[in-house]
Amino acid sequence: MGNLRAVHRTVTVVVVLFTLYLGCTGTLIQLVDLRSLFEHAPATDPNMQAMREGFDGPGIFKAISIPDYTAASISNNENPSAMLATVLQSTRARVGSAPLMFIELRTVNGTPVGQVNFGDKLLRFDALTGAFLGAFPIVQENESPDSQRNTVKHMHRMTGIGNWALWINVLVGTGLAGLIVTGVSMYSKLFAARFRIHRTNPFWSGGSWWRTLHRCVSIVAALFLSVVMLSGTWLAVESLYFGYYMTHHRPGRGAVRVNPSSPLTDAALPGMLQTTLRAYQAAVPDVPARVIRLRYYGGMPQGVIVTGEAEARQLVFNAATGRRATETEPGYPTSGFPFGWQAHQWAKSVHRGDFFGISGRLMDLFAGVAMIYLSISGIVLYYELWNKRRRAGRSGLVWT
Repeated sequence: MGNLRAVHRTVTVVVVLFTLYLGCTGTLIQLVDLRSLFEHAPATDPNMQAMREGFDGPGIFKAISIPDYTAASISNNENPSAMLATVLQSTRARVGSAPLMFIELRTVNGTPVGQVNFGDKLLRFDALTGAFLGAFPIVQENESPDSQRNTVKHMHRMTGIGNWALWINVLVGTGLAGLIVTGVSMYSKLFAARFRIHRTNPFWSGGSWWRTLHRCVSIVAALFLSVVMLSGTWLAVESLYFGYYMTHHRPGRGAVRVNPSSPLTDAALPGMLQTTLRAYQAAVPDVPARVIRLRYYGGMPQGVIVTGEAEARQLVFNAATGRRATETEPGYPTSGFPFGWQAHQWAKSVHRGDFFGISGRLMDLFAGVAMIYLSISGIVLYYELWNKRRRAGRSGLVWT
């Protein structure tokens, strides 16, 4: 037990100010998110945009855009196959056999339309009559908008002083793991000893109220803190790897920018559409689609659908097999993350809790508040012990 206490105390001295800082900034991020969600902030809200950052894939993999969150769904009375045929016929009449990178169906101002990616423009056609409705530039949305969330997030990651600061998160995560392991071990030994003398209350008082509450909060929060610690440390490691990758592979340093898209094959489009629609109906029954996009990405024929649910989602299907496609598949360009883009987004979702829904966010908030309290109470308990030792002539900061 003495060795566990010594390790626990020593690690606390090293990391406690960082755990307090990360607990405060992480809790602020979660509070910003929860406020936006509970107030039903619109999709155009900068904090909502910041929450969605990266979740629908990198670069042109992402098909969903801000207007799609409030767009009207394609009417169930419309025939997507007929709409596709009309749009494709009008497109070929206008551009001949020129290569097309994607074709999509949607509703714009109450009119069913088809949009075709031709060069650096979108050609829009009435999907019922085939009439040409104009050409529009392709606008890339800002993936990281200025927002309260991103301001606090940059503070949380400490990257304002350079990407090397991510090493701090890795080291603090390792230290927090040591605190959790030693803390749970000490609690288990104490509880086992009490249990043997028939004192079975897992939350007992002993010592000052700081010590009693520190013990109770730590054991209740241990699981939630472990999830936050593991996912946060993993994100820091991946971000370090990503930073190293971008430093050596960004354009201008000999890297080749790879476009993972390839031109559509007209004859394959009807089959791609039918396979996508069947897969979508099986995945999300009785939900209309806001957008249906057909494309080739990383060598895979894909159907991308923006759902007509209250909260729109982007779903991507292999348009040959009907299988759900992730953001990391064979043939996709390298993302810069060691296990691919999708694994990094899953880790982000676990870290902030929304992987488990709103209850996960609330548990994440509890973990953040617990980390703040445990850091403060740890400082208080350490100071009380150190002050007693100082008065006895032993003023060393670390002792066994």
